[in-house]
Amino acid sequence: MILIIFLYVYSICLSIFFGSSIFIGYFTAPYVFKTIKSRDEAGNMVGHLLHKFSILGYITLPIMIISGYMIYINKYSNIFITLGPFIILILIIFSENFISKRMGILKKQMISITVTPKEDSRRKEFNYLHKWSVKLFLVNELLCLPLFYIIFIR
Repeated sequence: MILIIFLYVYSICLSIFFGSSIFIGYFTAPYVFKTIKSRDEAGNMVGHLLHKFSILGYITLPIMIISGYMIYINKYSNIFITLGPFIILILIIFSENFISKRMGILKKQMISITVTPKEDSRRKEFNYLHKWSVKLFLVNELLCLPLFYIIFIR
């Protein structure tokens, strides 16, 4: 009975986290950039949403780590059920505390990204960090897929 509760909690947290990442990354962010005229305002709004998503990760992922460990010691022989959320949490902490903070500092220095020349070193660094931010976001989503397989199919 306790195993079913941990499986339920784990699957709910995984579904909330993954569903939110898909919704923000593939529906909300493109819609915001299409509808808001100012690219700077749209970027600020999406950045705020991604910060809220990180907070969601700080809540759901530790719950997944604990419940995943309980599932692992009781039934499953696949440690990835615990390590997957831990890796995702580390990536979110890194992205939020290093990449996003540095991007915020660069945005303040540039005042407006759209008027800063593309040759400007700050804008180049911002674009480089943005690419890494997107890659880490995608890696987090991809790491959720084997977790779904372990929980629901295996």
